[in-house]
Amino acid sequence: MAKRGRKKRRAAIAFPHVPFERVLFYGIAFLVFTLPVFLWPSVSEYGYGKTVVALVGISLLAILWGLSAWQQGSWRIRLPWVTIPILGLVVASLLSLVAATNGRVVVQSLVVVLYFALLFLIVANAVRDRRDVDLLLAVLLISASLAALYGLLQYLGIMRGPTGRPGLESLISTMGNRNYVGGFLSYLLLPAVVLVVRPRPRWLRWLSILLIAFCFTIVLLVKQSGTVVSLLLSGAVLLVGCVIFRPVEPIRRGRVWLMILLGVLAVAFLVGSPSSPLNSVVGLSSEGQSVLAAWWERNAGRVRGWDWWVGWEMFLDRPWTGVGLGHYKLDFLEYKARFLATPRGEAYDFFIARAAQAHNEYVQVLAELGILGALALLSFVAVLAASLWKRLRANDETNRLDLLLFTCGIGVFLAHAFVSFPAHLPSSALVLVLLGGLIFSRTYGESAVIPIRLSGWRLKVSVAAVAVVGTVVSVVAVRDMKADVLMNEGIRHAHLGQFHTAESLFERSLELDFAPHQTYYHLAVVQIERGDFEQARTNLERCLTRFVDEAVYLNYANLLASLRQFDRAREAIDFLLSTHPQRQIAMRARYVQALLVAQTEDPREGIQLLEELVADEPAFETAYIGLGSLYEARGMTTNARKAYERALTIIERTLARAEAKLADTTTVTIEKYGQLRSEIEQLRQSRTTVLGRLAALPDPASP
Repeated sequence: MAKRGRKKRRAAIAFPHVPFERVLFYGIAFLVFTLPVFLWPSVSEYGYGKTVVALVGISLLAILWGLSAWQQGSWRIRLPWVTIPILGLVVASLLSLVAATNGRVVVQSLVVVLYFALLFLIVANAVRDRRDVDLLLAVLLISASLAALYGLLQYLGIMRGPTGRPGLESLISTMGNRNYVGGFLSYLLLPAVVLVVRPRPRWLRWLSILLIAFCFTIVLLVKQSGTVVSLLLSGAVLLVGCVIFRPVEPIRRGRVWLMILLGVLAVAFLVGSPSSPLNSVVGLSSEGQSVLAAWWERNAGRVRGWDWWVGWEMFLDRPWTGVGLGHYKLDFLEYKARFLATPRGEAYDFFIARAAQAHNEYVQVLAELGILGALALLSFVAVLAASLWKRLRANDETNRLDLLLFTCGIGVFLAHAFVSFPAHLPSSALVLVLLGGLIFSRTYGESAVIPIRLSGWRLKVSVAAVAVVGTVVSVVAVRDMKADVLMNEGIRHAHLGQFHTAESLFERSLELDFAPHQTYYHLAVVQIERGDFEQARTNLERCLTRFVDEAVYLNYANLLASLRQFDRAREAIDFLLSTHPQRQIAMRARYVQALLVAQTEDPREGIQLLEELVADEPAFETAYIGLGSLYEARGMTTNARKAYERALTIIERTLARAEAKLADTTTVTIEKYGQLRSEIEQLRQSRTTVLGRLAALPDPASP
């Protein structure tokens, strides 16, 4: 009786029958559709919100996968060969902690890498047949088309873009940058052809053709040479692949639809190509925009060259383990200064802003992970090529054409990675991961795959571990997103002059953020406004290992000078000037440098530096005020009066212009309002100071 009762109790608590395997697949489809079109305006950067969605979504998918295995009594995992070099990248990332200045940045970046690798495994194991392949491709194509449509509406001025005006610079869609949009769409174009050559209802084929052509038009419209060149190279690879593997039957069977697709793409080229006469007729380009695009391309090439050389300096300094995963943006200014000090760097005499990425994934891997990371990456490419060759040889003609098209999509990604950073963009990385997962799915056989099976206690421990890790990562990701929203809200209050509220929001943001960055800077700026200089100094010093920016060094040097720590202030300002900062930063840095020289070394040299500064920047009123002060201190009252009067003239003119802009409330954003409010307040204070000093000077008419 007791034994029968235990059996009944076990039956009563048996796992309910839920088709977790199919729930998992449709969960993948939902994530594939959602990620490209997801947009959360309250976060600081579009990709940040997408990354959080990806982390939470992949956590849920991993837990569903584990529940499916639990239901089946064993966990059968198919590990593609490329999993091994991916683990090599993980090891190289962990070793990069040796030189990292901020270990949390390495951990945060590594979690994202591991999660997208996990999504690759989930797709490779969850996709069962061609219907699954078609569904995921169709979902991604529809999502991409919606993102492209949003970008087009911004370009035409129907929907608001970042500039508030129609034009190319407003085309950012849900990606945050027109170049990101073009890259994302280009990786999908060739793989989506699978939806055209497969036997299916005519209306679905027509829809696929139209969506592919529309995405192709937007790729041309964004005028991004890197994506076009990558597409051409991958098209050449496709032709070579067709000659080698001869997928004749699917091409013959779908030849009519392929000809229709080529014809529609030809029309799309005439519409989207910048030099096309039809393009000018439909109004998607103009002669002026083409010139601007050409100018942008030339200068972007110079920027990329700069970024690559800075990455090379990082590699030379840390050749084996690199400077640390995710540290390119943290160490950029330091190595930029080193590069500018070299003979080659002397040719780069123009300003380029601090780069968060190297605009070349291979250079960035070399810089952040060193030789070990580069070897792991080369191993990944080699093993991927060998695996693709093996799977192509093992499949029939229809599957070979699919695999060739998927391979070309990956080829576009890898080629574009020479001039961009698609692996750092969630939507672009999703395309790579999805195509890789489809290639190594059961649909195309079991070659180049290592099967493993977990059962018993190993299954239970693994499922429990996945549930715990997934929950922890999701909680941390959501907290980080909340922290980012609070930071943005704090910035808004700071622009409005509500410093106490802003400070409270920044402090709450820091409590939630796993690896805070610019929040420390914004908090320090607010504390400077409130007169809490010591705490502001502490937070600016924290920025030096978290958010290394030109404005950080300028404020830090100013603050140190106010605290009479002149040696440290001089060190900070000299470093800032060695990085060739932008004009406004350089102008103020030279002013601080001149005052430091006058206070700690030779006042005459300080006067000379300020005279050189006002010669270069004749509208910089602060320099005239400082120059007047130095003249006055040396008894040169006539020169002091001229300097003060010149400063007052500039102040009055600038103040009137700023007040007029502030009065036009229809065109002033909160950020612009904050900048104008701060500028007006500073100008009024400067005017009061100048008037007081002029009144204190001896009357020039008196004997």
